[in-house]
Amino acid sequence: MTLENTPQSNSMPKIGSINTLRFIAAIFVMFYHFTFMFYHRDLTYINIPILRDLFQYGYLGVDLFFIISGFVISMSAESRNAYGFFKSRIGRLYPIFWISLILTSLFLFFAGEIINYQMTWSIFWTNATMIPAVLFGKDTAILIDGSYWTLALEMKFYFIIFVLLIFRQFKKIEWLTIPLSFIMLISAVFYNIKFDSDLIWIPNFLAGIIFYKIYKHGLNNWRIFGLCNTFIASIIFATNRIPDLVAGYKTMFSPSTITLYILLFYIIFILISLNKFRIPNNKYINILGILTYPIYLLHQQIAKILFTYAGIKNIPLYISFISVTIFIILLSFLIHKIFERRGKIAVDKILDRITPRFLKYL
Repeated sequence: MTLENTPQSNSMPKIGSINTLRFIAAIFVMFYHFTFMFYHRDLTYINIPILRDLFQYGYLGVDLFFIISGFVISMSAESRNAYGFFKSRIGRLYPIFWISLILTSLFLFFAGEIINYQMTWSIFWTNATMIPAVLFGKDTAILIDGSYWTLALEMKFYFIIFVLLIFRQFKKIEWLTIPLSFIMLISAVFYNIKFDSDLIWIPNFLAGIIFYKIYKHGLNNWRIFGLCNTFIASIIFATNRIPDLVAGYKTMFSPSTITLYILLFYIIFILISLNKFRIPNNKYINILGILTYPIYLLHQQIAKILFTYAGIKNIPLYISFISVTIFIILLSFLIHKIFERRGKIAVDKILDRITPRFLKYL
């Protein structure tokens, strides 16, 4: 869920479209949690049927995030060496993550009991790594916010890109992407890959890489073949999640609706890649894209506490819903305004100081 402006001037028309998509995806995920997940899990105070129906499939915003990630990380990596890529990722992700983690933890320390969450220092420090499940195991890692699970997956994707950059093989990534897309299709068709496996998200990253290659070099038969593979694999994996969703929410999910959403993602991205869909980049569109990351990190637990408190105090739903939504967006903007640039500069300086000189040329 990241996006960086690169030095390439021909990438500028694309950034407005990608930033807009990122913000839309973040809003869909946020309102999915607010209106659908909270209601069906344990917070029936938020009873807005029209929004619940509208955002029932908002969780697919995560699939869209991963496609976007494949696209923008390919754009970012193409203009950097391994060290530059590593520094850009650490500087972009960790400062905002740590600030969001601290704010969420403060809410949980002082009000976590109203949502039955017991916050401890041990949980805080393991989460501060961003990848507690990778370092400490899925069975022992307790996430402070449920949204954090995607970050470990992103980091694994970044690590693969990092390795390719170390060996100067990133420009040949398509040689890996196209065959792997076919392997994922075969896996989706013939193997029952479980919902909690990281493998089910690979087609989204692969699709993003292929879309970027189309943007840079145009369509060809191999890229069409790769997108067909990832599209079918994504649909199979997404519809295979239905039994878990039905069991969790006790409500029906439509395979055809899921398929239409994924088809819409691919149509939008192919139009962007072929330069047929442009949203000019300006400071307002750019801010929307920048706000996506803190909104994603902040919205779930903090909003759950605030909505629960509003329900206890019998605050009218329309007041609490509008207020909490605005609060999350404003808090995200303040984090961006106060901490993002300063945090990145500080992390960059630290990395430059502690990294041996020869590693900077990798």
